[in-house]
Amino acid sequence: MERLKGKKLVEKLFMSGAVINAFPLRLVFIQTRTTNRLGVSVGKKKFKSAVIRNKIKRQLRAACKDHLLVLLGELDSKYNLMVLYSGEKKPKPTELDKSFKLMVERFKKKVLENV
Repeated sequence: MERLKGKKLVEKLFMSGAVINAFPLRLVFIQTRTTNRLGVSVGKKKFKSAVIRNKIKRQLRAACKDHLLVLLGELDSKYNLMVLYSGEKKPKPTELDKSFKLMVERFKKKVLENV
């Protein structure tokens, strides 16, 4: 899975992508023809310290590798994905994992509906 980068790709994702919420996470995704790409974001407004933001991003990327990568390997289609963290406090790994599992289940359900 590659990193999602580039202003055009991110704008297109937010303009026409589908959204799945599983508080404190939000997944925005759009189907593409190329490879799977992933972006992770944590708001600067709620977490002023870059150290804390980066730690949350690392936790999100690890959860993606554990849960989302397996599902994307099973699917025929390719997707651009952006995972946003919108919580007020630093997440505990167990809570983050639980929310991520729920979000992945909803993503799977929505993707399989459209096939």
